[in-house]
Amino acid sequence: MTRPNRGERRWVPSQRYSPIDASIAAKHVPSFPLVGEIQVADVETWRQSLKTQGRRVGWNAILAHAYGQVSTQIPQLRDVYVSRPVPYFYRHPEPIVSLTIHRKDANGAERLIWARITSPQNHSLDELQSKIDCFTSKPIDDVFKDGLRLEKRLGPIRRFNWHLLMRWCGRKRAKHLGTFSISSLGHLGALNLHHPIVTATSLAMGPIKPSGICDLALICDHRVIDGVLACDALRSLKDTLRHLVCNS
Repeated sequence: MTRPNRGERRWVPSQRYSPIDASIAAKHVPSFPLVGEIQVADVETWRQSLKTQGRRVGWNAILAHAYGQVSTQIPQLRDVYVSRPVPYFYRHPEPIVSLTIHRKDANGAERLIWARITSPQNHSLDELQSKIDCFTSKPIDDVFKDGLRLEKRLGPIRRFNWHLLMRWCGRKRAKHLGTFSISSLGHLGALNLHHPIVTATSLAMGPIKPSGICDLALICDHRVIDGVLACDALRSLKDTLRHLVCNS
C-alpha cells in the first residue's frame, strides 16, 4: 500500500525572523485603515518625464518626502504611545521613515529589510532615491546591520528586545522603527491594506488606474491617531503632492 504524502516539516529560515517578530509586536497595536482616492496623474506624468532627463524617482521616494513634510505640519504624526512604566506619549523632534524593501540576500534567498531615513522632507527626491537604491543594491550586511544582529539572537531574547522597544522607550522606538512607514505593492497591482504596523502611521499605495486615480491607505495606531486627524493627514498629503509638481 502506498503511504499518503503527509507533507514535510522545515525549520523557519533566519530571514523570516524579522517579519515574524515584527508581526507579533504589531498584534499589540490597535490599528485601523483609512483609504482615500487621490488623483496622481500630474505627479505620474512629471515622474515619467524625469526619465527623459536621466533621472529615476520612485513613488517610495515621493511619498517619503511628501509625508515627511506633512509630519512636520501635524506633530501628532510623530507621536509614539509608550505603555511602561506609566502610559505616555513621546513626540520625536523629526520624522523618520521606515521603508519595507523586498530583495534577495547574498545566498539568493528572498527577504524583507527595513530602510530608515531621517527627515526625508529635507532631502531632495534624487537624494532620497539614491539612498533607497543603496538599500536595494548594496550587501545586506552593510545596510541592515541592526536587523541581522538581532536575527542571530535566540527567539526569547529577540522577543524581549521587541517588548522593550515597543513598550518602554519612545525615543528608541522612533529611532529604530521610525515615526511612519511605507509598505506599497501598487507596482504589483495590489493594495496591501492590512499590513501590520509598529509605527504611529503607515502608508500603502495601490495601483494607478488609467484615470490617474489611485487608492492611498493610511493605517493608524488608534491610541495616537483618530479618524478625523487621519483624514487631515491624507488631505495634507494630497496638497503636498500637488505642490511638489508645481514647485519642481
